Amino acid sequence: MKNPIFHANGIILISLLLSALFCLPVEAREDSARLVFQKTADIKKTLIYVVKKGDILGGILRRHRGEHRKLASYNLIRRLNPGIRDLNRIYPGQKIVLPVREPSALPELPSDFRKKSDSPPPNYGIKEKDRPPASESLPPAVQPLENARSETAMKTPPTAEHILGIIRPVVHRMKGTLIARGNYFIPLKEATQITIDCSLIPVVELDEGTTVLLDFGNRLSEDIKALIGQTWKNYAFVPGEELGDGLTGLKGIIRRSRNYEMSDVGSPLVLLPKPEIRIFPDWTITAKTTAVGASYRQALFLLGSNEKPLPGEARSFLEKNGLVVTEISGDRAVTGPVLLKATPVTTDLRGLKGIALAEPLLKALGETPVASSEIVLFDQARNGFHLSITADLLIRRAERRFVIHTKRLPEQFVRIMKEGGTEVIPIEEGASGRPLIEGLLQGLRIPVSFGHFSFRIPEDGNRPRLTATFPALRAMSGGEPIYLFDFDMLPDVQAFLNGLTGGRIAKY
Repeated sequence: MKNPIFHANGIILISLLLSALFCLPVEAREDSARLVFQKTADIKKTLIYVVKKGDILGGILRRHRGEHRKLASYNLIRRLNPGIRDLNRIYPGQKIVLPVREPSALPELPSDFRKKSDSPPPNYGIKEKDRPPASESLPPAVQPLENARSETAMKTPPTAEHILGIIRPVVHRMKGTLIARGNYFIPLKEATQITIDCSLIPVVELDEGTTVLLDFGNRLSEDIKALIGQTWKNYAFVPGEELGDGLTGLKGIIRRSRNYEMSDVGSPLVLLPKPEIRIFPDWTITAKTTAVGASYRQALFLLGSNEKPLPGEARSFLEKNGLVVTEISGDRAVTGPVLLKATPVTTDLRGLKGIALAEPLLKALGETPVASSEIVLFDQARNGFHLSITADLLIRRAERRFVIHTKRLPEQFVRIMKEGGTEVIPIEEGASGRPLIEGLLQGLRIPVSFGHFSFRIPEDGNRPRLTATFPALRAMSGGEPIYLFDFDMLPDVQAFLNGLTGGRIAKY
């Protein structure tokens, strides 16, 4: 369950009305939190929201924050909706009462607390015009902390972008969010809030409800974590020790998820059994179910310095078949170019027999069969009489002619045609499948063989990223192979193999 998020300027601001915390010495709070009071206003009106498919409470609150300056805490929403037993489980069609509050007034922060930047981080909910006059002083409890912001900034360097450069695309492809600028508001009790500076402590929200704070500088004390955990059971924290690099940080995030798992891949993954398509990622992130109820699998490929990304067609094919692909080179995700190629049309010979099979097969091989051709055996001017036959198909290859015929011809006719440079290839009218194809192509002197053929990406190199293997008849005509298979294959798989094999495919 994601929490409501509100943004404001400043480093880590914690608004607590718990007097015990104010007793902590300044040194204990300096690198973990800033304490200020938060003024709240009474609720003047409410609104009714009808839950839609895919909604979670945190998302509902964020969508309304532009319209309503500040929404109440989780506990208040619970009181307004006594009929909903668990706000972590809301369903389409449910009606939720949301409180609408007047803008809150925060004390003016010291100048050292405000972040200096030509492009200030986004502010949500609390605007400058909502602040009280500058003459209004800070509560006594926080007066000693005015200069702590600059001291902390000098102690801890900014977040390493090269780490987030890996985490960001992976989380995004999990339908999650990485927030690394602006501020993140965590409501605790009725008038208690914690505001996180996301430039120092980025926040990851996963689609299954887990929220993970990346505490690069170990700023959050155990007391603060405990306070957050008491209200939000779905919150987790990754300490700086687990954020040495992007991959380690990513593993720390996934390990704290309630639904996802990240595994080192020791053997190739079988994407399809036939044709057998295997992939060789370095890591996988999997989930039994996602927010939409489907299983999830993401493959992470760590590219070496000389390795290129997968071709766009291969990546698109993998994702259409349920595998999200993220390729990482150095400290960033990369993608290969998408080359817009015309997809060859797959020849479909299924259910055809005899001449009805032979003619489209020969056309697919680049031949030009002529149907119902007259072949003259004896010429009246030369032999004194005329005798001819009508061939079912006639093929011309180089200096020879081939007659493909389904009716049995007298041996004398066959001999006469052969002496004249015409060979006869008899086929059965009811013949089909592999026997007919092999006999026809062998008779035409077209190389044909049966086997299990394998292809890989990349074509060269020691490390395959993807392989495809399938049984087929391979025929060579004009230097281009055609692979003929006799098993069911989805259209997108056919299109992918058409581009992968360097030739064409046909099904029979």
